[in-house]
Parts: sequence; C-alpha cells; structure tokens
Amino acid sequence: MNKIRIINSSFRILRRNKLNTFFMILGIVIGIAALSLTFSMGKGTEKQITERVKNLFNPNNIFITSGREGLGSGRFSEAPVNNFKIEDVEAIMQEIPDIIMYAPIQTTSERDVIFGNKNISTQISGGSADGEIVWRRSVVSGEYISKADELNNARVALIGTKIAKKLFGDSDPIGSQIRIGSVPFIVKGILEPKGADPHGADLDMNVIVPITTLMKRLMNVDYIIGVKLEVDDPAKIDDIVKKISVILRERHSIYNNEPNDFSIMTPVVVKEMIGKMNRVFTLFLPLISGIALLVGGVVIVVIMLMSVSRRVNEIGLRKALGARNKDILFQFILETSVISLFGGIIGLVIGLTGAWIFLTSQGFTFFVPWQSILFGVFIPVIIGILSGIIPARKAALLDPVASLS
Repeated sequence: MNKIRIINSSFRILRRNKLNTFFMILGIVIGIAALSLTFSMGKGTEKQITERVKNLFNPNNIFITSGREGLGSGRFSEAPVNNFKIEDVEAIMQEIPDIIMYAPIQTTSERDVIFGNKNISTQISGGSADGEIVWRRSVVSGEYISKADELNNARVALIGTKIAKKLFGDSDPIGSQIRIGSVPFIVKGILEPKGADPHGADLDMNVIVPITTLMKRLMNVDYIIGVKLEVDDPAKIDDIVKKISVILRERHSIYNNEPNDFSIMTPVVVKEMIGKMNRVFTLFLPLISGIALLVGGVVIVVIMLMSVSRRVNEIGLRKALGARNKDILFQFILETSVISLFGGIIGLVIGLTGAWIFLTSQGFTFFVPWQSILFGVFIPVIIGILSGIIPARKAALLDPVASLS
C-alpha cells in the first residue's frame, strides 16, 4: 500500500478514537513531564550548588570547624562550639608557614538591625581584614574591615546590598549609624552581591563586624566556631592537614584513643561531596521519574491491544484488498509513535515550565539541559515503537478470512 495513504488512514483513526488517543497521550505526558521536570530541576540545582560551593571553597582552602560536624552537615552554628579559639589558629599559623592567612568564623543568632524606624532581623557574622581575600568578597562602596578595626574592637559594620536597600532605600548608608540590638555601629562598607551560600542562606543579607567586636561586645565569648585557611600550595594540603590535626589534638589534650573534637574539610572532601550530590541529581531522580514513563508505555500497549481487537474487520478488509503484513505493522507502529511524540512534546513543555517556576522561585538560574530535549523527543518515539510492536504484530498476523467472517 502507498505509505501516504497509510499515514492518512492512521491519523483518521486516531481522530476517530479520541478517548483512546487521549489516554495514550496522557500516559506519555505524565511520564515525560515528570522526567523532564526532575531532570531539569536536578541539573539546575546541581549547577547552582556546585557553583556556590566552588565560590566558597577554592583548591587552596582548608576549613576547620569545632565539633565533629563539617560544612556538609549543616550550618556552622549547629556544631558544638566552645573549645576552638583564635589562639589555636595562631598556633597553627606559627608552626605551619605554608598557611599564608586565615579568616576566623563566628556568628550570632538572629539579631535586630535598626536604622531609624526600620528594623531587620538577621545573623551577624565576625570578619577580619584578611577575610576580604580569604572569602574573595570585597565591598562595592566604602571600605573593608581593617587590622586596626580588629585590634581596637571597632564598632563598624559591613552590610549586604539587600540590608542596605531595606534600611536606607536609595540613600548612601556609608557613615550612617545603625544599631545591632542596643549597640551602635557605623556602616563602613557595602558588601558586593553574592547570592546564596551552599546551605541556601542569603549572603546579601549579611552584616559583618570585626570578629573581636562580635565576640566581646555582642556575644561575650572567647571561642570561634571555625576558620578558613589559605595555603600557598594546594599540593601541600594533605601534609598540612596532618600537621593541623597533631597541633590541635595536642592543644586540646586529646589522647590517642579519643576522636577529634574538630573537623577538617579539604578540597578532596568537597569534591567527594559534590560527586555524591551529582549522582542523586543525574541518576536517582530521573530513575524514579522513569517509572512513570514505563507506566505510560504499558498503557499504550494495553489500549492498542484493545484497539486491535476492535479493528479486526478493518484489518481483514485491508489485507483482503492487498495490504501486506508489513503495511499493517507500519500503520500500528506509526500510530503509537505519533501519539508518543505528541505526548512527549506536551510533557516536555509542562516539565520545563514546572522546573522554571521552581528554580526561579528559589533564586536559581534556569537553563534547559540537552538531556531534557533528548528525553522529550527521542525517548517517546522509542517508547512508541516498542509499545507498538506487540499490538502491531498481533494485527499483522491476523488471518483476513477469519477476520471478515
């Protein structure tokens, strides 16, 4: 038979059996929408988190945190923090010359930041002069914290761009006085925008004051919760970590059979963490969604088998008029392929739209992975062909005499 006539006949049959066609398309739409949604969300989230971690953690950085929890376990403030002090860090710096600078870490719980009649609640962080380099974050206006600010416990503050906007509007905040709780501070600089950190905290809502001021005037503590170290040669990190461990265990009087009361995170640990995260995003989530797509393929098989049973007379008549087995086979596979492709395109649009809504609402950058296009176009066709083989073979092997009787 003429292929054009077969194609036209297939489309007429699909239009005539609207309910069957709808349910077959629906099965593919649900599967592809779920697959493209989870894959696009996973890839978008993976890309954003990976970039955030890389911005936070460079190849020549080492994190030390108090307690046994590290960066991947939660916020620093969730770890036990009462025995790690700046004196520990200074001892490390004296004994390991390969470490060139450090930035201590300490934060408060949320405090009120007040200007005039405006009030914002946010965490307050301690900063140091070297933090500008170690954290790779400067100011867009004003000045960064200086060594003199640290030594003098100066009441100066750096504020994030969102804090500046909410408290001062379009006015220049540099030199203005704010209050953190009841303690007055002078705004010294506005931090450059950074977005969210790997934990999802908005860095543009940061307020940073000198670490000494934070510890003595706002918290009344003598310990820190962590430190970020900068080394001169990333190749020496393994050796440096061993030395750090020896120094801290000795200073904290930890015996050989006792676990560390600190944790050390290196670029190798971060790479392993990102690798585990990528496996979740690129393997497990699509695998779960693929179950929905498999169900869609089963729906097509069942409905097409039912269709063959209802179209026995039609198939017998076509074969009596000269249609060959391969023509019948081609027609049924064409029908399932068209249905699957149409459902795949609709599902792809729905899935990508859902991913766009989710990612933009979370402040992530939306992009369309090439895998989503592949899943939305080629996989439905493959599903359609595979789903159509069984009913197509059943239809092609029907005896025309028996079909017409």
